[in-house]
Amino acid sequence: MQLNHLHLSVTDVAAASAFFTAHFNFTLSESRGNNGMAIIRGEAGMLLILMRHASKVDPEHAYPPMFHVGFLVADEAAVDRKHAELSTGGFDIGDIELTRGARRFYCRAPGGITVEVGHEAA
Repeated sequence: MQLNHLHLSVTDVAAASAFFTAHFNFTLSESRGNNGMAIIRGEAGMLLILMRHASKVDPEHAYPPMFHVGFLVADEAAVDRKHAELSTGGFDIGDIELTRGARRFYCRAPGGITVEVGHEAA
Protein backbone atom coordinates (compact mmCIF):
# COMPACT_ATOMS: atom_id res chain seq x y z
CA MET A 1 0.00 0.00 0.00
CA GLN A 2 1.27 3.48 -0.85
CA LEU A 3 0.29 6.81 0.64
CA ASN A 4 -1.41 8.75 -2.15
CA HIS A 5 -2.02 12.23 -0.77
CA LEU A 6 -2.37 14.55 2.18
CA HIS A 7 -5.21 17.03 2.27
CA LEU A 8 -4.17 20.06 4.33
CA SER A 9 -6.20 23.05 5.42
CA VAL A 10 -4.27 26.33 5.15
CA THR A 11 -4.97 30.02 5.64
CA ASP A 12 -3.39 31.08 2.33
CA VAL A 13 -3.53 28.52 -0.49
CA ALA A 14 -1.49 30.56 -2.98
CA ALA A 15 1.33 31.27 -0.51
CA ALA A 16 1.46 27.66 0.74
CA SER A 17 1.49 26.34 -2.84
CA ALA A 18 4.27 28.76 -3.80
CA PHE A 19 6.31 27.67 -0.75
CA PHE A 20 6.15 23.97 -1.59
CA THR A 21 6.79 24.49 -5.30
CA ALA A 22 9.72 26.87 -4.76
CA HIS A 23 11.44 25.06 -1.89
CA PHE A 24 10.40 21.38 -2.04
CA ASN A 25 10.22 20.62 -5.79
CA PHE A 26 6.45 20.24 -6.00
CA THR A 27 4.65 21.24 -9.18
CA LEU A 28 1.21 22.77 -9.40
CA SER A 29 -1.17 20.28 -11.01
CA GLU A 30 -4.41 22.15 -10.53
CA SER A 31 -5.85 25.23 -8.89
CA ARG A 32 -9.55 25.67 -8.18
CA GLY A 33 -11.70 28.57 -7.13
CA ASN A 34 -10.27 31.91 -6.11
CA ASN A 35 -7.20 30.38 -4.41
CA GLY A 36 -9.57 28.04 -2.62
CA MET A 37 -7.69 24.85 -3.44
CA ALA A 38 -4.43 23.75 -5.06
CA ILE A 39 -3.25 20.27 -5.95
CA ILE A 40 0.53 20.01 -6.03
CA ARG A 41 2.61 16.96 -6.92
CA GLY A 42 5.94 15.95 -5.38
CA GLU A 43 8.88 14.25 -7.07
CA ALA A 44 7.73 10.72 -6.14
CA GLY A 45 4.15 11.39 -7.22
CA MET A 46 2.92 12.31 -3.74
CA LEU A 47 0.05 14.80 -3.81
CA LEU A 48 -0.51 17.64 -1.39
CA ILE A 49 -4.00 19.06 -1.60
CA LEU A 50 -4.10 22.50 -0.06
CA MET A 51 -7.52 23.89 0.78
CA ARG A 52 -8.43 27.18 2.39
CA HIS A 53 -9.62 26.94 6.00
CA ALA A 54 -13.36 27.01 6.44
CA SER A 55 -14.38 30.36 7.91
CA LYS A 56 -15.31 28.75 11.25
CA VAL A 57 -11.81 27.25 11.73
CA ASP A 58 -9.42 29.18 13.95
CA PRO A 59 -6.14 29.04 11.94
CA GLU A 60 -4.00 29.07 15.08
CA HIS A 61 -5.71 25.92 16.36
CA ALA A 62 -6.39 24.05 13.13
CA TYR A 63 -3.82 21.36 13.94
CA PRO A 64 -2.49 19.83 17.16
CA PRO A 65 0.79 21.39 18.36
CA MET A 66 3.03 18.55 17.13
CA PHE A 67 1.37 18.20 13.70
CA HIS A 68 3.83 18.67 10.83
CA VAL A 69 4.84 17.47 7.39
CA GLY A 70 8.30 15.87 7.33
CA PHE A 71 10.84 15.68 4.51
CA LEU A 72 13.95 13.49 4.53
CA VAL A 73 17.02 14.71 2.68
CA ALA A 74 20.06 12.79 1.46
CA ASP A 75 22.63 13.98 4.00
CA GLU A 76 23.38 16.41 6.80
CA ALA A 77 24.78 18.98 4.38
CA ALA A 78 21.40 19.06 2.62
CA VAL A 79 19.75 19.90 5.97
CA ASP A 80 22.15 22.82 6.36
CA ARG A 81 21.56 24.03 2.78
CA LYS A 82 17.77 23.91 3.13
CA HIS A 83 17.99 25.68 6.50
CA ALA A 84 20.07 28.47 4.92
CA GLU A 85 17.71 28.70 1.93
CA LEU A 86 14.60 29.06 4.07
CA SER A 87 16.33 31.39 6.54
CA THR A 88 17.22 33.82 3.78
CA GLY A 89 13.63 33.58 2.50
CA GLY A 90 12.37 35.18 5.70
CA PHE A 91 10.37 32.20 6.94
CA ASP A 92 9.72 31.45 10.63
CA ILE A 93 12.43 28.83 11.11
CA GLY A 94 13.90 27.08 14.13
CA ASP A 95 17.49 26.16 14.85
CA ILE A 96 19.00 22.94 13.57
CA GLU A 97 18.63 20.21 16.18
CA LEU A 98 20.60 17.02 16.77
CA THR A 99 18.28 14.45 18.33
CA ARG A 100 18.26 10.66 18.40
CA GLY A 101 20.83 10.38 15.61
CA ALA A 102 19.04 12.83 13.34
CA ARG A 103 19.83 16.35 12.18
CA ARG A 104 16.64 18.38 11.64
CA PHE A 105 14.86 21.68 11.86
CA TYR A 106 11.28 22.91 11.75
CA CYS A 107 9.84 25.77 9.72
CA ARG A 108 6.44 27.44 9.80
CA ALA A 109 5.31 27.51 6.16
CA PRO A 110 2.90 30.10 4.81
CA GLY A 111 -0.67 29.05 5.42
CA GLY A 112 -0.02 27.68 8.92
CA ILE A 113 1.67 24.32 8.24
CA THR A 114 4.78 23.27 10.14
CA VAL A 115 7.43 21.54 8.00
CA GLU A 116 10.31 19.38 9.24
CA VAL A 117 13.46 18.86 7.18
CA GLY A 118 15.84 16.20 8.43
CA HIS A 119 18.44 13.55 7.81
CA GLU A 120 18.58 10.38 9.86
CA ALA A 121 21.96 8.71 10.27
CA ALA A 122 22.02 5.05 9.28
